[in-house]
Amino acid sequence: MKNLLVTLFACATLSYTHAAENKTIRISTDNTDLVLQVGDNGRLYQTYLGERLLHEQDLNNFSWSIHAGADGSVSRRGWEVYSGSGNEDYFEPAIAITHNDGNPSTILYYVSSSSKAVEGGMETVINLRDDKYPVDVTLHYVAYPKENVIKTWSEIIHQEKKPVMLSTYASTMLYFNNSAYYLTEFSSDWAKEAQMSSQQLQFGKKVIDTKLGSRAAMHTHPFFEVGLDQPVREDQGSVLMGTLGWIGNFRFIFEVDNVGNLRVIPGINPYASNYELKPNEVFTTPEFIFTLSNDGAGKGSRNLHEWARNYSLKDGKGSRLTLLNNWENTGFNFNQEILAELMKEAKHLGVDMFLLDDGWFANKYPRKNDHAGLGDWDVNHNKLPGGIPALVKAAKDADVKFGIWIEPEMVNPKSELFEKHPDW
Repeated sequence: MKNLLVTLFACATLSYTHAAENKTIRISTDNTDLVLQVGDNGRLYQTYLGERLLHEQDLNNFSWSIHAGADGSVSRRGWEVYSGSGNEDYFEPAIAITHNDGNPSTILYYVSSSSKAVEGGMETVINLRDDKYPVDVTLHYVAYPKENVIKTWSEIIHQEKKPVMLSTYASTMLYFNNSAYYLTEFSSDWAKEAQMSSQQLQFGKKVIDTKLGSRAAMHTHPFFEVGLDQPVREDQGSVLMGTLGWIGNFRFIFEVDNVGNLRVIPGINPYASNYELKPNEVFTTPEFIFTLSNDGAGKGSRNLHEWARNYSLKDGKGSRLTLLNNWENTGFNFNQEILAELMKEAKHLGVDMFLLDDGWFANKYPRKNDHAGLGDWDVNHNKLPGGIPALVKAAKDADVKFGIWIEPEMVNPKSELFEKHPDW
């Protein structure tokens, strides 16, 4: 009976998918098309991602079994939309499951798809199923036409008798076939926030990830830019820009294969995080939000800003204070006159508030670096002879609000406070 049920499950799946072979799914914004196609093997492939197609009939000009390289002659394959571990594709998968019987392979077949209008755009839902195990994956794509942004995530569920183990669980996979790829990323440390660096991607994998947990963005940021055919430029060229709706450990994989295709795989970092998925429990991945700009990173960033204001930020269309912090300009080295001039520049830029940062306090052990002064919250008279009142007046004269930085939870051993209260 058990074997009969498995056989019936597999036959039902395959008969459904074979009936849907060559089905094309188009996910569109005003400027971008993502085209998916069911191959004659019943599996789902990406056949196009780029500038919006001018004619509907262009959708019929793509083949799913493309860009496979020399091994395509022995193993016909393409850009599988949610590639499973253990299939004939020898590069990084989107999903890896160890089943109850110890089998680590998962191959997903197309079952069905549907579309519906949602706030700001159109959601496409695609159902995939393994033909040997009762495992289902649902892919979600929400296209926002005006903002030229696509949001995508996946849901994993199974009906095996016991829990299965997830060791890889990406949000999505995207593919590109260009002459070259240039990655721009942002790394950080204390006082070195958001350091931008760029490099050309070569054969193999480049990984941006973090294992810091709740301080996930301390060393790197869940955001990237990829220049297609040329390095990322502000106002010219094709650029993929993406971010992950997830504040924990994340991982971006950029893999260039043997024939120069690039696959981009964003998601939760599975490092030390194998997930035991119980039967009928739904595992939902974080949303991956991306835009494809043909007018450089400037246009791409405006796309993402507009999307965030319209659909992601609370009261995104409301008024907000913009702020200029003197730290990036001066560090510890400033005086009253320098700060007053920065306030005028803040107003000229249209900024609402000026924030006085670290270095304004302590006299016996003046705050010249991060080794002294914390805990002595008295204004430094050498830097600021007029005290805080003089800065408040300068802010009023410049017509900006005034803010001040303190760190009450910290104290330097080299401070008057520590000398007076070492017991604290």
